[in-house]
Amino acid sequence: MSQTLLYVNNTDPEDGGGGDRRLFEEAATLHERGADVQVVASRTDPELKQRRVSSGVRIRTVKCVPDFLQRAPTLHFYLARSLFPFVSLPVLLATLFRDDIDVIIDNHTPHPSLVAFLGPLFSVPVVALVHEYHDWSAIEKYPLPVGVIQLLAQNFLRIGLYAAVIVPREETREALREYGTSIPIHVVPNGLDVDTYLEPPAAVEAESFDFVVVSRLVHRKGIDQLLGAMALVAAEYPSVQLGIAGSGPERNRLARQAAELGISEHVTFLGFVSEERKRALLHESSVFVLPSRQEGFGIAVLEAMATGTPIVANDLDIIRRLVPEGPNRLADASEPDTFATAMMDVLNEERDAEQVSTPENREEAERYSLDRVGEQATSVYNQVRAHT
Repeated sequence: MSQTLLYVNNTDPEDGGGGDRRLFEEAATLHERGADVQVVASRTDPELKQRRVSSGVRIRTVKCVPDFLQRAPTLHFYLARSLFPFVSLPVLLATLFRDDIDVIIDNHTPHPSLVAFLGPLFSVPVVALVHEYHDWSAIEKYPLPVGVIQLLAQNFLRIGLYAAVIVPREETREALREYGTSIPIHVVPNGLDVDTYLEPPAAVEAESFDFVVVSRLVHRKGIDQLLGAMALVAAEYPSVQLGIAGSGPERNRLARQAAELGISEHVTFLGFVSEERKRALLHESSVFVLPSRQEGFGIAVLEAMATGTPIVANDLDIIRRLVPEGPNRLADASEPDTFATAMMDVLNEERDAEQVSTPENREEAERYSLDRVGEQATSVYNQVRAHT
């Protein structure tokens, strides 16, 4: 049975972090399986076309703030996301009037839109795509207004607005059950096109770094913690190099921090990189690092694992469940000495092994193929349609 799906996202899916990529990759996979898929999202990157088709997915972005606010990227980014639930309402209403939508998927990155109030008016079920359960620590992991909004908006899951919830792991389902969510909760892990990561792209060359991180440059990703550890590593290894791939509102502040630490010559800010260049960077670099304060699933870790690259990551529960022991290290990224020691240990092992890839990482990544995830997501949306 073919499906007509509408995804709603607070960030342009080609300009966001792991949760946004998770939405886009699922949408593209379901399109390949025959679904008619469109996305309505906030226009967080004015340089991307407002209406476009990518991997068969129709994307419409909604301009929520004036483009001139790009001069203050942090303000532009957070305002665009925060205002989207309200500014998007006319676009969503027009879409629901025009198109015969089977299921709406509301992506909570980090908070929901207001589409859950519109779906019932058109007899269209709305599914919440939730990446994590938020407790009071959200106020520490996110900027204060964002953390408060997440805690308040999470109540949407307890008042019957949604037909179902999708989460990436069993632990999140259990936490939401204890929180009081009584609607069906389905576990559909984040997926990865593993085959595309097995070999470096032939047509793209990338720099080789001792350490590389692929991340949105926001507070919760912990790049500031990584720079603190990198200063200690650089004191021991004068030629060591770190590549930081990704864009975000914290870019300028992080560059200033690197200068203050005296490690600017050891750190390269690569900005936004294409999927092909990202895969090339992961293959060419010695060690992948992930200093995040919080992760809903850890898709960037899966990408590194699929290339066979060893990993040093913050010791988070979700990462501990993903990353196999052996070639990798988990350490407290809030402790620069501890994280720097882990970085140096893995780098030394990798140099001694002459950059031999780690089959354990690739085998684990294969458990999360997009084909499997697509089958599970299709099944959930069919169930939701059948019970509406």
